[in-house]
Amino acid sequence: MIATFFVAVFVYWQFRSMFVARLRPQQQKHESFTASKPVKQKEFADKQVGDDLDVVDDHDEFKSTKEIPYRGHTYDEEEMWKRSQLYYETMKLRRSVRCFSSKPIPMKIIQNIIKTAGTSPSGANLQPWTFCVIVSDSLKTRIRDIVETEEQINYSRRMGAKWVLDVDHLNVNWNKPYLTEAPYLIVIMKQTYQILDNGERQPTYYNEISTCLATGILLSAIHNVGLVTVVTTPLNAGGQIRELLQRPQNEKVVMLLPVGYPMESTLVPDIRRKPIEEIMRIF
Repeated sequence: MIATFFVAVFVYWQFRSMFVARLRPQQQKHESFTASKPVKQKEFADKQVGDDLDVVDDHDEFKSTKEIPYRGHTYDEEEMWKRSQLYYETMKLRRSVRCFSSKPIPMKIIQNIIKTAGTSPSGANLQPWTFCVIVSDSLKTRIRDIVETEEQINYSRRMGAKWVLDVDHLNVNWNKPYLTEAPYLIVIMKQTYQILDNGERQPTYYNEISTCLATGILLSAIHNVGLVTVVTTPLNAGGQIRELLQRPQNEKVVMLLPVGYPMESTLVPDIRRKPIEEIMRIF
């Protein structure tokens, strides 16, 4: 009888130990979540969309946006055809140009093309972009020095021989004189987060995609007014450029666009664009 009692106590103790061991992690997880719940946007400071986050549920902080009637233009089919064909004929002449005239351009033109870029869609309409317009010759020279120093390393070590050979037919190399020759140099920056009025950090969603969409519209606007540019991606130079321009930590350099008139007798590579049959599929 006594032996049976001790066996029963032993079995009970084993089951109790197993139950407590399984319950403890759940309690710790609950305590951790409870402790973190008061923390709002600051916990997302360095997070991007796509990260595995336990998003704090703050539905009360979301405010609905007032809606207004849509006032876009609509056209009949014939007019649509004409406008689409005209726009295509205009844009197919767009080329990447690396030789710029020093002819001055009114700042109001640059302001208008950047305002046009600012009409681009963006994640949660946060418009996570900054367009830094460089007019100072000394700043353009310093940016060029930074980019060319890093590009020499890119071409000699980082990118590899295949990449160098792939761009050779385009006459592309580490030398970037157009960064100082063009009247304007636009440094396009994405905002990885934004600072709210209360000092907290607001995550920006799809900030790089949003900024690239705005840049595409900017390229179209530049061509539309008869100016030229060439997209320059400052690999490994972005941090130095940001510091040079004294921009905040939440801004990261995405691209550089020198903007100006083309130099007379400018030559560009004789390239072929893919026909519609190669780039479009109908389902």
